[in-house]
Amino acid sequence: MKKLEDFLGKYIGPIANWMNQNKFFSALSEAFMRVTPVTLGAAFLMILGNFPIPAWINFLENSGLKPHFDAVLGGTINLISIFVAFNFAYIYAKNEKYNPLSAGLLAIASFFIVMPQRLEVPALEKAVTEFPGSATITEMQSVEAYQSLYTGGTGLLVAILVGFLTAKMYCYLNEKNITIKMPDSVPTNVSKSLSPAILSGIIFTVFFVIRVAFSYTPFESIFTFVFALIQAPLQSITASPIAIIAIFTIANLLWFFGIHPNMIYGVVMPVLMANSLANMNAYRDGLPLPYLTAMVVAFVCGNGFGGQGSTYGLVLSMFTAKSERYRQLLKLAGPPSIFNVNEPLVFGTPLMLNPVFFLPMILSPILMGGATWLLVNILNFTELNPLISLPWTTPAPILMGLQGGWKYLVIFAVSLVINFVLWLPFFRVADKQAVKEEQEAKIV
Repeated sequence: MKKLEDFLGKYIGPIANWMNQNKFFSALSEAFMRVTPVTLGAAFLMILGNFPIPAWINFLENSGLKPHFDAVLGGTINLISIFVAFNFAYIYAKNEKYNPLSAGLLAIASFFIVMPQRLEVPALEKAVTEFPGSATITEMQSVEAYQSLYTGGTGLLVAILVGFLTAKMYCYLNEKNITIKMPDSVPTNVSKSLSPAILSGIIFTVFFVIRVAFSYTPFESIFTFVFALIQAPLQSITASPIAIIAIFTIANLLWFFGIHPNMIYGVVMPVLMANSLANMNAYRDGLPLPYLTAMVVAFVCGNGFGGQGSTYGLVLSMFTAKSERYRQLLKLAGPPSIFNVNEPLVFGTPLMLNPVFFLPMILSPILMGGATWLLVNILNFTELNPLISLPWTTPAPILMGLQGGWKYLVIFAVSLVINFVLWLPFFRVADKQAVKEEQEAKIV
């Protein structure tokens, strides 16, 4: 372990230091970390609104409280791209000694400029007032609307690009003095708000051109272009364990680069759902489950081990932390991760574009999925109840114990050990770096 840590510190440490000093990556890292208050605050209510007790879920639905809990998600996680776009431009401009608030607001406006703002919805001949009932669709009508698909995690890559381009243009135009010069008699707050008027017009024009340019392509928007670019190679997905491991590996790779894996899941979910239904029907009829191995591998490689990226191992590694930064992060982000809500951990570390954590994110589905596939055969694991369905916030050992008994728990234990051993050396490199930064800060 010591040799591995020394190797990682020697070859990955310098890359991490370079990225920390790079204007783009340092601003992006801080932009993600500054979203942590939003994700932490939302995590508590997300867990409460999806707590894995059927009676509680039924109470929320029957009392009408469930939509209100969902509204918290809509006002926080589903707007995460807006927050990141603002933070990125704000921090970048601040580091360059320019007015950060104007840069952040321009980034938000630019993000909405390139975003589709109309939605096709069916026009109904009559509304359904009694159930059962029917409605006739007469035509499709266009309405003005913003989709949370774009403002949430799925739009993160576009938000990063918009935030960076906005900040870069804002700083460049300020450097060239393309601003309105106000007389000294004008109050400072008024002067700061009016001086960027010219450069804001230039920035908006650039994003307007980007919007129009994409409208004349088959993609129609930059968001659709990003989705199509990533989804196209996945359209021929199969239901084999190898394909599932590959899919979740790609999902983690994209998440590392700030691209939400929902666009991948949108492609493979129909396949996984079909597999799940086939397993349910077979179980009901007393037949062997046709996709048992695929189902187990998908759970272990997916979000069941602490959320996207399988971060249970990272949370356990944080118990060895020597830096104050990661000790505090463990206290704040550790408990939600138990319930597979790891946004506070993802943005607080951050994991995205952090070279220290690249390999564990990529290797976790490969090693855990491969071990699970092997264990299913070694243990002759055939008794799985796919009819037991619990909320996504159910901790992995509880769900696996209920669905598959002790053999499934053995798979959990082995996968958890692999996950922990995989994350630990990389976390120690990050922790040493954090300790060094804290010591340097004390000297200053």
